[in-house]
Amino acid sequence: MTEKTSHDTQLYTLGKGILKFDRWDDNGLPTGLRDIGNCSALNLTMVVEALKHYSERQGIQLKDLEVDRIAEFNGDFDLDEFDRQNLRMYLRGKTGTWAIAPLTSKSIIGQLDFVATNDQGPNYHLQAWKVKLTPKGNLGLISDDWGKYGFNFAVEDDTANHPTSPYGLLTLMHQS
Repeated sequence: MTEKTSHDTQLYTLGKGILKFDRWDDNGLPTGLRDIGNCSALNLTMVVEALKHYSERQGIQLKDLEVDRIAEFNGDFDLDEFDRQNLRMYLRGKTGTWAIAPLTSKSIIGQLDFVATNDQGPNYHLQAWKVKLTPKGNLGLISDDWGKYGFNFAVEDDTANHPTSPYGLLTLMHQS
């Protein structure tokens, strides 16, 4: 099968998929990928900050060099199922108890795994090897609409375990 390239209407995407997270234990060991429920939004953000240099040899400063100084791979997602394990991550609670004790875990780190299930558009598999989750926004316990809560995430360098793809992989699964 040949790869589709622009301009092709089959590349227009109505994004859907299944998001999983493997929360690492206190020793940094995986506990297993877990479907974290209905994810109503998943966004990736690439941040690149450049350092610019300007020549001072004339009356007007001319940019003569620009180098990337900072590069980050971040994102966020929203959930709408109030699963106890997800709430434990949102509230930064320790694992293994029935009740959730907020702010008893220093950080929530693990692997993020997304498999697209689009009816329209290409389906990609995203694997982010080492991700730090932080709560996003409010945890609305009273609402006139379906409740939601979210997470921001920052993908950290994992060169030690993945030297050729230290942040993760985005793999085209098949053509739609």
